[in-house]
Amino acid sequence: MFTPAAVTAIYKSNRAMLDRVLDLEKALIGRFYGMEEAVRCMMLSAMTGEAMVMIGPPGTAKSRLIRAFCSLIGVLDHDPREQDTATLAGATRKDERYFEYLLTQFTEPSELFGYFDLSKLMDPKDPRLERNVIGQMQRAEVVFLDEVFNASSAILNALLTFMNERKFHDRGVVYPTPLKMLFGATNHAPREEGLGAVYDRFLLRCRMENAPAGHDALSRLLSAAWTETHSHADAGQGHFKDLPGTLQTYRDMIETMTTEGKLVVDPLGKALPQLAAMVAMVRSRELSEMSNRRLVKFSAIVLAEALLRSAQAKAAEAEVLPRDLGVILTYGLDQGDPGALSKMRQELLLA
Repeated sequence: MFTPAAVTAIYKSNRAMLDRVLDLEKALIGRFYGMEEAVRCMMLSAMTGEAMVMIGPPGTAKSRLIRAFCSLIGVLDHDPREQDTATLAGATRKDERYFEYLLTQFTEPSELFGYFDLSKLMDPKDPRLERNVIGQMQRAEVVFLDEVFNASSAILNALLTFMNERKFHDRGVVYPTPLKMLFGATNHAPREEGLGAVYDRFLLRCRMENAPAGHDALSRLLSAAWTETHSHADAGQGHFKDLPGTLQTYRDMIETMTTEGKLVVDPLGKALPQLAAMVAMVRSRELSEMSNRRLVKFSAIVLAEALLRSAQAKAAEAEVLPRDLGVILTYGLDQGDPGALSKMRQELLLA
């Protein structure tokens, strides 16, 4: 997909960061049984800055996993094992870098973006209509919106601009935001036509299920979940607090190399024939429209997956291989059909 020389240059320059990401992935997998795919999806989201939504029934630890991740990278001041705030319709944050909210159909935009400061409006000398934005969503680097598709149309319209442009529009004034990661959670994929635009902006979709009713699976689930729920927070809290900065360095390098013409698509790349076949299969089976925008954005996801795979194998060099395209089938489709996906992997030689 990309020229091997450029991919290897990125790989070698960011090897320490990739090892840190893999260490973080290992730490989370050790705490959450059966969530390897969800954790890898979070790592890809963190590396690329693309929005991710977890889709699964209640009780599958979607919120807890996100809070654990945020605690480890130092933007949440407590480990989820110290306090479970899953039922709170409010923000839980260390500082303005993290914002969390549970959305309902009655949530108002001001709850996310700040209420107007009445004291300033009533100031007889200098009356101003100004929001109190301290601690609000447009000031955060990491945002988690629980039950994101329950929001009203007013919230969803505001989210579209926020996610598309990484900017906050307020009464004709445009404010840049420091947003670096956006996570969502929902019990089911949206079915209403009006939610399609927001759903499409969540490039990464991770589907989660309850553990199977087998002896080994339940034993391992109970063991991991009991420890996660009842043990005290360990020294791992904030252990990866340097990671957001190094991830930004990686993203900046991608932008710089692209601008300078050093990171370009290789028309003779090994993965392109399989990519073309995959897009045709996905569209014909109506698993996703696989729009141009999603294909372009998933190029960065495939690159990140290739880099992580190479680092995990401790390879000397890196390149995008056909197997790396599997992330599109795992995290990029509108419909989840395990049987169809397994068959497609075999046909495309991605298994």
